[in-house]
Amino acid sequence: MVDANMTQEEIDALLSGVESLEEPEIVPDKTLTSAKEVSLSPLERDRIGEEILNGLLKGASGLKALLNLDVTIENPYVDIRNPNDIYKDFKQKNVIFEVKINGAINGEIFFLLPYLEVQKIVNIIMGGMGQDVSDEPLDSAQKSTIKDALNPLFYSLINHLSIQIGNTITPIGIYIKNTDEFTDTLSESSYLRIQYSFSILGFINTKLLVILPFSLARNVLTLIQTKEKTSKVKTQEEVEKEPSIPIKEVEFPNISTTTQGLATPNMELLLDVQMNVSVELGRTKKYIKEILEMGEGSIIELDKQAGENVDVLVNGKLIARGEVVVIDENFGVRITEIISPKDKLGIKKK
Repeated sequence: MVDANMTQEEIDALLSGVESLEEPEIVPDKTLTSAKEVSLSPLERDRIGEEILNGLLKGASGLKALLNLDVTIENPYVDIRNPNDIYKDFKQKNVIFEVKINGAINGEIFFLLPYLEVQKIVNIIMGGMGQDVSDEPLDSAQKSTIKDALNPLFYSLINHLSIQIGNTITPIGIYIKNTDEFTDTLSESSYLRIQYSFSILGFINTKLLVILPFSLARNVLTLIQTKEKTSKVKTQEEVEKEPSIPIKEVEFPNISTTTQGLATPNMELLLDVQMNVSVELGRTKKYIKEILEMGEGSIIELDKQAGENVDVLVNGKLIARGEVVVIDENFGVRITEIISPKDKLGIKKK
């Protein structure tokens, strides 16, 4: 059955068996990159953001020493952008730092900071207080100053990435441009845009943008993961190659439970040791007020009765009791009771 709404040309084509009405073949645009090729899992994004952060933090100590102020870089936020979105960042009032690298990885990494914040850093380095600055483009002297100040961050990052991938990456140039001087063509179809919180205590609280081609970011991540897998394999192989060490059970000699020969020989070593022996007539307790009122002629009543035995102490420990005697012109004590270990326990409990 033929649709009444069909044109005469369509009817003629059907009748003639011509296949000219088939939908034309859609040729994919080779300039576009598939979504799969430019995708990164959340863990992969975090890994790239953290690795770049770790590299920058190693160089932040140099900037901190130069400014004599705490420098903080933290909170990476990673997303993937197309060139048009990236151009919007470049066309803001930002100073653009372009770091070109080659070696194990080739390409460029861009760092963006607002004019106003860069002007503050330069002002502090020159002895100012980060005040009376504007968001105007930098002149040549200011560019030279900020380049010297931030170079440690960039070189530390490159060195860190070299270590992480296990191969050499060489910085071949660091270029500083104002927004109106940036005329580079962004040839990649996708870029990784990483935003960090960047602050200098008391003066700056802004955002630092790190932008790198997606292919470069993917290459860094792949090389890091390859090195980690290789290290794990080598570690496993080294463990397997280690010679087995024979393990024997330790044999201890039997310990006798008798005490024969322990006391008598060792006591001879202690016979010449001197110990303090003291005799305690008695004790009492007084308030601080009563002690302060004491003077010559004051009488202190003790807790012992007249004629009661006194305590004999050795190194402060009670060992005996006795009665006071006079030997020639000196006092002495005649021992009348030796305190047994059981009695000592009873005294402690009391």
